[in-house]
Amino acid sequence: MSPGRLLALALSLLLAAASGRALEAPLEPCSDGPTAAREDDAPIDLAGFLVAPDASTSGEPLPATQFESWKNLGDMALRDTVGVLGAPLHWTAKNWLVFGGIAAGVVAVGFAFDHPMRNKTQAHQTQALDDMTKVVEPFGSEYSLAVIGAYGIFGFAFHDADAKNIFFDSVMASILASGIITPTLKFVIGRDRPSESTSSTVFHPFSGSDNSFPSGHATQAFAVASVISAHSDQVWVSVTAYTLAGLVGFSRIYHNAHWTSDVTAGALIGTFVGRGVVAINDHIRKGEGKVSVTVAPMLGDGVRGGVVVVGF
Repeated sequence: MSPGRLLALALSLLLAAASGRALEAPLEPCSDGPTAAREDDAPIDLAGFLVAPDASTSGEPLPATQFESWKNLGDMALRDTVGVLGAPLHWTAKNWLVFGGIAAGVVAVGFAFDHPMRNKTQAHQTQALDDMTKVVEPFGSEYSLAVIGAYGIFGFAFHDADAKNIFFDSVMASILASGIITPTLKFVIGRDRPSESTSSTVFHPFSGSDNSFPSGHATQAFAVASVISAHSDQVWVSVTAYTLAGLVGFSRIYHNAHWTSDVTAGALIGTFVGRGVVAINDHIRKGEGKVSVTVAPMLGDGVRGGVVVVGF
């Protein structure tokens, strides 16, 4: 086994063991503080971006051994899929304004950094960076499967419900973000890769699937990192997960496979979907009644943004 694969396996098992039991007790809805609201309509800031509408439960929490029931898993998977992919159908004008601002930010990143970053990374290739990027880049593809698998192995081997939940949430976030959303955008937008064009504004919409925007590696890496971070209360786990995801994005730029804006968009998609999946599934697991998830800016009382889950 190559050193890179050994590192991937070791890091995966370390993260799983460190954060697998990070949620010994279920999170409680905020009852006071700046985000408190009425008991029957209480927003919960989960430090992400809500992308899923209208998932519901029967009001009964799922059993701790929910992984023994394929019906429970299928039910959660269906709610995740309908919630995340159907979110735009329920967006308000304010939601679309927020989305437009984020999209404009990605475009601004493109104008400011696409060519400078491509030029700098291609002009400053070193052996150390070559070695580092070769090791970390697969964490946006096959090595991410090792990370997800490590949580599954740890969870089932040691009967750890939290690790099982991370495993399931990571699988769902990966399928939705990397398997559906990003490939669809690649096909629709059809942006040329930097290795194919000297211009970052060459597009061939609806032509092929191996296009540049957004970065699939960045999407996958940040989807898994956001799920791990959302389930862990250990700062070093979140820092490690997001740092590794960020290095995956850098590696794609370094290897001239993506523009900086491709990586930025992929990181946002992976993070938003990962956080959204965790928000929906945590709400379902705690049996907190029906769930309405919406993209909305949280303003006032010191809160300037986040994921909101409204139970009613």
